Amino acid sequence: MNTNAVSIIDARRKRLVETVLLDDVDYGAANPWALACTGDSKYLCVTHAGTDELSVIEIAAMLEKIKSYRQRSGASTQNSPGGSYSAYGYEAASNVPNELSFLYGIRQRIKLLGKGARAVAIVGTQAYVAEYFTDSLTVADMSDKSRFKTTSVALGTKVPMTAERRGEMLFNDASLCFQNWQSCASCHPSNARADALNWDLLNDGLGNPKNTKSLLLAHPTPPSMITGVRENAEVAVRAGIRHIQFAVRPEEEAVAIDKYLMSLNPVPGPHLVDGRLSESAGRGGRIFEKAGCASCHKGRLRTDLRPYDVGTAVGLDQGRTFDTPTLVEVWRTAPYLNDGRAATIEEVLTKYNPHDRHGVTSSLTDEQIKDLAQFVLSQ
Repeated sequence: MNTNAVSIIDARRKRLVETVLLDDVDYGAANPWALACTGDSKYLCVTHAGTDELSVIEIAAMLEKIKSYRQRSGASTQNSPGGSYSAYGYEAASNVPNELSFLYGIRQRIKLLGKGARAVAIVGTQAYVAEYFTDSLTVADMSDKSRFKTTSVALGTKVPMTAERRGEMLFNDASLCFQNWQSCASCHPSNARADALNWDLLNDGLGNPKNTKSLLLAHPTPPSMITGVRENAEVAVRAGIRHIQFAVRPEEEAVAIDKYLMSLNPVPGPHLVDGRLSESAGRGGRIFEKAGCASCHKGRLRTDLRPYDVGTAVGLDQGRTFDTPTLVEVWRTAPYLNDGRAATIEEVLTKYNPHDRHGVTSSLTDEQIKDLAQFVLSQ
């Protein structure tokens, strides 16, 4: 399960003060999106896009509680303009980042009146929260601590709820998940792309985490998952709801999520020049063919939809084959390979290409590798 947190940073000293969980013991506060402080530094307000809530945290009480936890754990503290914190940084911190009850008694969770909480702005004692799916604002009045009042403000004509838009809303909705810990967007943010993290899902074993894949073009490029354990994206969507969100939901919700994912289109990447390949990428395209890359990454989708052992499987995945991923939008899906060990495409082509099993690149010059990488990143 995801946990959801906010980190406090001393910008002057460039140090992490602490990371505080926003969840409660048995109730997640999914997808924190934006935050703002009241002008008097009394409250820290955090929007939760997954649960459509506003967390209102008492700043002084939070800093004092951090100080108290550190003193009990033996970590030294020193003064900062906003309170006290450990002088030794994150490694010497107490167990605060794992404490699900840390904010108990010093935070209120305000249920918002719309769907799709995003940005928050504070004017005086009022917090204005933008809500994407309902095109509205919730205004939270924080003048009375004992009873925060909320009102809704419509921002215009209501947008029709198409199947695709409903699917997007469900994709971002943590209420589908058991105890609201996460939404689909927790691992696939920014329009169902990738969070760049490794997750150890149980669908292909335990102890072999995989790097998150973008869901762009998931439906036309079966099978799904890095090891191909799901027959197609439709199966993967339903398995994700059941086995990752631990929920049984109506079939029409999965159908709507399918429609949303199928509506996604690639975004032209920053490596293109006026929408076209650069000179370097043009040279790289010819190398792409000669090196054998195009034998697997072929066609419009840049995949042959087949699994291969390219020599990158290690540990519990040793000898396993991995599904050939599309290269479309690969510029925005770093790190690379099944476990994210390659920080760049250049590393995929060199450092992590044993015996030329992932394209014949060992004889290429540094300049040719650069050109080849530019072509790949221009897809």
